[in-house]
Amino acid sequence: MVLLTSDRSRYASALAGLGDALDVVDVDTTDVGRVVDVLRGYPDLAGLVRMMEFWSLPALAVARKLGLPHDSVDAVELVRDKGRLRRHLFENGFSRAPSILIDPHREYGEELAAALSYPVILKDVAGIFSENVWLVRHPDELPAVLTAARTANLRGPVLTAEPYFVGPLYSAETVSWDGGTRVLGVTSRKLSPEPHFREEMGSFPVYFPPERYAELTRWISAILESVGYREGMTHTEFIVTTTGFEIVEINARIGGATIGEAINRALGVNAYSAFVDLALGRRPSLMDEGREVLQGVGQVALYAPSTGVFDRIDGIEALAGHPGSPEYFAVATPGAAIESTIDQRGVLGLVMATGETAELAMHNAMSAAGKLTAKMRP
Repeated sequence: MVLLTSDRSRYASALAGLGDALDVVDVDTTDVGRVVDVLRGYPDLAGLVRMMEFWSLPALAVARKLGLPHDSVDAVELVRDKGRLRRHLFENGFSRAPSILIDPHREYGEELAAALSYPVILKDVAGIFSENVWLVRHPDELPAVLTAARTANLRGPVLTAEPYFVGPLYSAETVSWDGGTRVLGVTSRKLSPEPHFREEMGSFPVYFPPERYAELTRWISAILESVGYREGMTHTEFIVTTTGFEIVEINARIGGATIGEAINRALGVNAYSAFVDLALGRRPSLMDEGREVLQGVGQVALYAPSTGVFDRIDGIEALAGHPGSPEYFAVATPGAAIESTIDQRGVLGLVMATGETAELAMHNAMSAAGKLTAKMRP
C-alpha cells in the first residue's frame, strides 16, 4: 500500500508506529496529471482508494485515466454539489424544499431577502468540515452573512440556501454494491450551540426500534438509488423532524473523525476492507459481516480553546484504568496553527471509549475527555 498526500503531518500519529510498512509519497493530490505520473511508476497497480471529499473528483479522474475500477462519477459529482443535491431531493420527493443558489459577490437588493423562508441555512455548495455554514434567522441578518461569505475561503463558486430542519442530527453509515445497500448503523451527533454547527461528540450504533430502522433503511436505499450511487460507502447525515427524516448531506465516503474505527469495534469488522474491495472492483465482504452488535462506541472531539498555535494535551495518563478503555487519537500535531474554533478545523484530537450500549459508551467517552486539557502557545 502507498499513501499519496500533500500533508503527511495529518497522519503523523498513525504513521509513527508503522516504520517502513507503508510508502508515503508527497504530492499535490488535486493535481490529476501529477498523481497519474506518480502512479504509473507502479507497474502492479491494482486499485485506487479515495477518502476525503475534496479529493473525490480528482481521484475518480485519476482512476479513469489509469483504467482502474471506480464508482459513479455522475453520482459523486451530484452529491458533492450541495445545491444540486437539494434540488434533486426536492424534485424526487425526498425533501420538502429546493435549493436557492446565491452568488455572495452579486448585489441582489431586497429581492433575495424576500425570496428566502426564515430561518434558513446558507452554506458553501462544496463545503467540508462544517466550514462556511451560516444560520440566518431573519432578513436583517442576511447582509452580514453575505459580507462574511465574500471574505471566506469558499471551496465552491456559490452558496446554497437550504431549509432549516428542526430536530436531532444523525448519520447513516452504509455500504452498497450492485444497487443493494446495507445500513451498517446510525451515529448520533451532539452539536455546538447555534448559530454554529460544530460537531462535538457522537456514539455508534444508535438504537432505533425495528420498524423505524427498517423505514430508515428503505429511505436511505431509495435515495442512494435515485442519485445513482449503486456501489461504494456513504456517510449520510439526516435530521429526524416531527414530520419524518430529512437529508442534510450525502458524503460518498466512510464517516470522518473515528467513525470507521467505531464501526470496527462495535461490529467486530474491518470497515476499511470495503475500500480495498471497491478499489479492486469486487463485492465488499462488509455487506455480509458483523451483523451482531458487540458493543457501543462513543467519541468526543477535543477542540482548541482559542485560535493560535497548538502546544500539547495534558492529562492523557489519566485515561489509564478509566471505564470503557478510552483512547486518545491525535489530529493536530504540536506546532500546528489553529485558524478556527467554530468548526472542525479546530479539532485537536478525539477521545474514543466503549460501553455495553452506545449511550454508556458516550458517557464513558465524555468522562474521559473531561480529564484532558488543551494547551496553546502564546
